[in-house]
Amino acid sequence: MTTLSTAELSIYAILVLPAIYILIKHGKPGLLGWLYLLVFFSLRIIGGGLALANSSAATLVSSIGLSPLVLAAAGILHEARTHKFRHMNVKVEWIKVLHFHFLVMAGVAILAVGASGLQSNEPTSNDSRLVKVGCAILLVAWLILSGWTIYSARSSSSAQKSDHRSLHSMLLYTVLISMIFIGIRIIYNLVALTSNNRSLNPSTGSLTIRVFLSFLPELITVLLYLAAGLYTSKDRDVLRQGDEYEQALSM
Repeated sequence: MTTLSTAELSIYAILVLPAIYILIKHGKPGLLGWLYLLVFFSLRIIGGGLALANSSAATLVSSIGLSPLVLAAAGILHEARTHKFRHMNVKVEWIKVLHFHFLVMAGVAILAVGASGLQSNEPTSNDSRLVKVGCAILLVAWLILSGWTIYSARSSSSAQKSDHRSLHSMLLYTVLISMIFIGIRIIYNLVALTSNNRSLNPSTGSLTIRVFLSFLPELITVLLYLAAGLYTSKDRDVLRQGDEYEQALSM
C-alpha cells in the first residue's frame, strides 16, 4: 500500500509542471479543463500523503478526488468545441457547462457527506444511502458527458476541415477515449463504496484491484490529456482564439 501511495504522490507531483504550462498556453478557453486537472493532481497528492500517514481521511479524499477529473474532461471538451465550432453560441455553451458542473458538485457533496459518515465511529444506514446516491449522480454525469462527447465527435466529422480545427480534434477525441477509463473508475468507485468487500476498499483494499481499477485508469486518462494538451499548445492560433473567446462572451 505504501509503495502505491508513494508512486501516486510522486507521479502527480511531477505532472503538475506540464499541466501548469498547458494552462498558461491554452489561455481562457482551456481554463476550466486544465485548472480542474490541477485540482485533481492536488487531491491525489494530498490523498497519497494521507495514505502514507495511515489516515482514515484517505478513503474520503480518494472518493471525492474523482470529481475534478470528470470536470476536467468536461472543461477540455468545452475547449475543443470552442475551437472546432467557431459559430457556436459561447454563452449557451457556458450555460450547459455550468449545469453539468452543478450536477457533478451536487453528487460529490452528497458522496462526501455519506463517506464521512461511514468513516465515523457510528455509521448509519442513511450514510450508506447518501454514498449510493452520490455515486449514482456521478455515474449519470459520466453518461451525460459521454453522450455529449460522442455527439460533438459526430458533429465534428461533418464540420468544415482546416489545419487548426483538425489540430483541436485531438482534444475532442482524447476526451472521447478517456471516457472509457473514467467510466471504469466511476463504476469501481460505486461498487467499492456500496459493498462490504474489504478487498475493494479504495485505500486499504487489494493492491491489484486498486492498481488496475483505480490508479491506472486515472493515470492513463491524465497522460492522454497532457499529451493532447502539449501537442495542441504548439498551435499559435490558441492565443488568438483566446481573444476571440473573450469578445464572444462580452457580446
